[in-house]
Amino acid sequence: MVRFRYRGSGDAEGGPRGRGGRFSLSLFFLFFFALGSFFEIVMIRGFSRAVSQRSWQKVSCRIVSSQVAERDDSEEPYTFAVRYEYTQGGRPRTGSVYKRGYTGSEKYSDVQKLVEKYPSGQNASCYVNPKNPAEVVLRPGSLLIGLVLWFPLIFVAVGAGGLYFIWRKQPPPEARPIAAPIARHGGKSKYGLVAFFAIFALAGLAILYPLGIRPVARTLDAKSWIETPCRVVRAEVRSHDSDDGTTYSVYILYSYEHEGKRYKCDRFDFIGGSSSGYRGKARIVAQYEAMPNPVCYVNPKHPSEAVLKRGFHAKLLFALFPLPFIAVGIGGIYYTLRSKKWNTSGATKWMPKGCQPTADDDISILRQADAGPMVLRPKHSPWGKLAGAILFALIWNGIVSVLVFQVIGGFRHGQPRWGMTLFSLPFVLVGLGSLAFIAYRFMALFNPRPTLELSSPTIPLGGAAELGWRFTGRTDRIREFTVILRGVEQATYRRGTNTCTDTNTFYEMELYKTSSAANVAAGQVGFVLPQETMHSFEAENNKILWNLHIRGDIKKWPDVKESFPITVVPGAC
Repeated sequence: MVRFRYRGSGDAEGGPRGRGGRFSLSLFFLFFFALGSFFEIVMIRGFSRAVSQRSWQKVSCRIVSSQVAERDDSEEPYTFAVRYEYTQGGRPRTGSVYKRGYTGSEKYSDVQKLVEKYPSGQNASCYVNPKNPAEVVLRPGSLLIGLVLWFPLIFVAVGAGGLYFIWRKQPPPEARPIAAPIARHGGKSKYGLVAFFAIFALAGLAILYPLGIRPVARTLDAKSWIETPCRVVRAEVRSHDSDDGTTYSVYILYSYEHEGKRYKCDRFDFIGGSSSGYRGKARIVAQYEAMPNPVCYVNPKHPSEAVLKRGFHAKLLFALFPLPFIAVGIGGIYYTLRSKKWNTSGATKWMPKGCQPTADDDISILRQADAGPMVLRPKHSPWGKLAGAILFALIWNGIVSVLVFQVIGGFRHGQPRWGMTLFSLPFVLVGLGSLAFIAYRFMALFNPRPTLELSSPTIPLGGAAELGWRFTGRTDRIREFTVILRGVEQATYRRGTNTCTDTNTFYEMELYKTSSAANVAAGQVGFVLPQETMHSFEAENNKILWNLHIRGDIKKWPDVKESFPITVVPGAC
């Protein structure tokens, strides 16, 4: 029975050592667990209240008064002041609560929409608590919060999984099977990865509409809105305090007239939000305060809706922010389900050395008919490597750019955030390295291109084969050319909540090495596979992979490095 031992980087000894280290990591994961649990409880309570209000009695009511009320509140200065009448149990009653938990809004236009939805004198429906008829709301709580109840569970799972992994009893290294038969949780691993990538996709899709689709669609629609003179009622730079520091936003309340009726609105653009950088926003506010009659653009279908700044502007680039999350999520799900690793069934058996599998042997082997010479394909094409480098750089730098903008904004306005600067520094360095790697991969496109031809699509253990190669391009730049045959064994197993893969090179042989330009340009070499090794196979948790690696050293330029998979089958018994 042939078995190969591993000496990979995933040994059990690599876990956290010492009680001090365990307690430190435990505090870290306990914070995740407590934070996730707290928000989950708060969200469940809010969701349960919204569900309970759905059982309240729905009665008819009449809106007595409805208007935008202003108050001295820097965060939410506008509120929906409404009063309505209804009858319950044969007794007339009045109510003034729009929705439980509603406290107002920082935007005039948001409250104005409610006034238009519930105008004075209109009949509407309200919801009465059957246990307390004096408790009434005009609108029950939204059930949409139920769609994000899973989000805090991510933190709970990270915290609980980390604590389990730290404190669980570790088996001794020699007790763990190396290159063991297939574990029975392979399918669970697949669905676990699918769930992991689904979180990325859902997060991206959740913010794609409000941050991307909706602002872009409104910007395009506003091209047909009517240009209208307006008057600035209030203009100021609003500050917003958060854990990341103070951010600022432009607030301009303006009035305008459309078809003889006066309206107010405070929409500046379709993106909204706040960011660091006070001076730029102060300049905008001063600019509009100095204008006697600035121009706004009014929606002819809904005259209460207007905007000061329409058309494309730099803030609309935030619409691209969700795309990396969606790409990572959907791409990860696709390749996880498509991967051959998940397409095998049954247990994989170790074959006695040098034997052909029988019909009763349930073993996954990549076999092809002996159809003569075969041109080998590399694992990854040069263009594929470049595309992978670009994709990684876009995703990484797109996420890190949020931190960078915050850091730069703080320095520009004399409020440096040293903690955030130090925290973001290693991420920025990785991002710069990814850009350098793109340049490296681009330069590699101009390398000589190899073509390898193997005498047979499959090679049996103990069998002989011939390898031929030829290069296109300037082979005189290659100082030294090497061909290596390598056999690698991989074993995947679960360690706590993590999936680990051990890798071991069990066979390696240098087939050819030359510094002659003529022999680099084209040549061939014969070789014999040893009988005492293992044939190719792929299963859920175990793999034996054979590859031909070529390397061409080029001075002061990216080297030629390619890997070509080959198929090795069992020899005759």
